[in-house]
Amino acid sequence: MTKMHANLRRIGAALVLVATMVAIAGFPQPVHAGPSSQLVGVLSTLRNLFPPDFAEVVNWARAGAPQVSAPVFSADRAKAQILNLGYNDRTAVLSWLNGHGRAALYARGATDAQIGPPRPSIDAALATPNPWRQLTFATETIQAVPDGNTKVLGGFAAVRRNGRGAIACVSFQNDAPVAATRVLFEFPLLDDSGRTLTTLTLDRQGTFSTGIGIMTYSGFSGWQTGGPRGYADNCARLDLGVAALPLLTAKFASYRIVRIEYADGTSWPSGTVASPTP
Repeated sequence: MTKMHANLRRIGAALVLVATMVAIAGFPQPVHAGPSSQLVGVLSTLRNLFPPDFAEVVNWARAGAPQVSAPVFSADRAKAQILNLGYNDRTAVLSWLNGHGRAALYARGATDAQIGPPRPSIDAALATPNPWRQLTFATETIQAVPDGNTKVLGGFAAVRRNGRGAIACVSFQNDAPVAATRVLFEFPLLDDSGRTLTTLTLDRQGTFSTGIGIMTYSGFSGWQTGGPRGYADNCARLDLGVAALPLLTAKFASYRIVRIEYADGTSWPSGTVASPTP
């Protein structure tokens, strides 16, 4: 028993010594796992592909990433390398290639340096963030009753994310039996409690025949991608040199028709108002 006790004491002392050395070295401190060597290899392969080959891999991923036979060319070798990854790594790479961002790769420990610079085909949001923020565009009342025989066919509004600009566009139609020559719109911008922060004004002048739609862009995305030059005539635009708090906090945009003038000299509401100088 005495010999056994001595052995136990020696083992205990050795364990204490090892624990002390480990604590001094700082080894118990947890570290975040990096990406697997296989994932690093795939990212390196993708990073070094020529643009046409990378585009082929993207199209393959978006087609469901089918099996590749006889991988001879660079793009096919990259596809096969992706398919040979473990499930989680493969899912993360395919998520990125399908345009869902880099979050899944980050979760696997990959860094932007390992993934490479933004690719326009799949990293568009990362490379060029949209400088505009669309607002919910709605009527002021539950029932949208045409004002002065003029009805709104559609529209949208947006503000710059930096608070330095706003835009509101509208499509409308004159249903009066006589042509309209002026339609004055207001677009109140509202916060999340419905309080008016500022108002854009569109003074639309011309000849607006009965039953003819006077159109603007199809929507916010249509405006950003462009369209016929005349579409901009139905837009009220505000551009500022510095940020404005009302634009930074705007959440909604409404619209109302303030005045309509007709070719026969009548107006809605009744009465006369001098047209502004062009």
